[in-house]
Amino acid sequence: MTFSICATVDGSHGVAIATKAIAVGSTAPFVCRKGAVCTQATTSTPLGVRAVRALEAGATVEDAVESQLADDPDAAVRQVHGVDAGGDTVAVTGSECVPVAGDLEGEGYTVAGNMLESADVLAVMADTFESSSGEPLDRRLLDALRAGEDAGGDKRGEHAQSAALRVFDPDDPRLAHDLRVDEHDDAVAELERIHDLATTVGNEWEEAYPRANVQRYPKRNSQ
Repeated sequence: MTFSICATVDGSHGVAIATKAIAVGSTAPFVCRKGAVCTQATTSTPLGVRAVRALEAGATVEDAVESQLADDPDAAVRQVHGVDAGGDTVAVTGSECVPVAGDLEGEGYTVAGNMLESADVLAVMADTFESSSGEPLDRRLLDALRAGEDAGGDKRGEHAQSAALRVFDPDDPRLAHDLRVDEHDDAVAELERIHDLATTVGNEWEEAYPRANVQRYPKRNSQ
């Protein structure tokens, strides 16, 4: 059904996700100034919203996610994973998620998937993310998503039907993205095309209007 990656690098947080269903970007990936969370399998948008609100309030990602699942009667069919600004991770795959289903946690990132062609999808995504150290977070997330697609991705079809990339950068909104492909016969390829276009246009805007229209987020006092 779905394969995705959450990560945090140098204060930026992001999610990339693809699935054989429509409009995944509107329901599954969530980012904020304190981390990133993705909810899938039996997706719960309210769970994702509450989890990132808990992150913003100072909870660790593990507490934010597990506190939501603890009172969820459908936790067995949920898959939720994410990272927080401190680099902590959590990944939960419910016991009744459709196989192949699973998750992996690495340093500052998580990958998860269900109804996959094989478990190799997750391993390849993790390896690709780790091997791209030094590249921008948005590019690393997209490369990992591409690797998952090429490794077989969703077992229901040759290509994902929808895909999304969300990145939060606390210092410069121009480096953030909220890109979605709601329905396409090759959604990951289309997401890559849109990302390349957004990056090109952003660079051209910066050259024409340096430092224009940039509002840095105010730093919050620690509680």
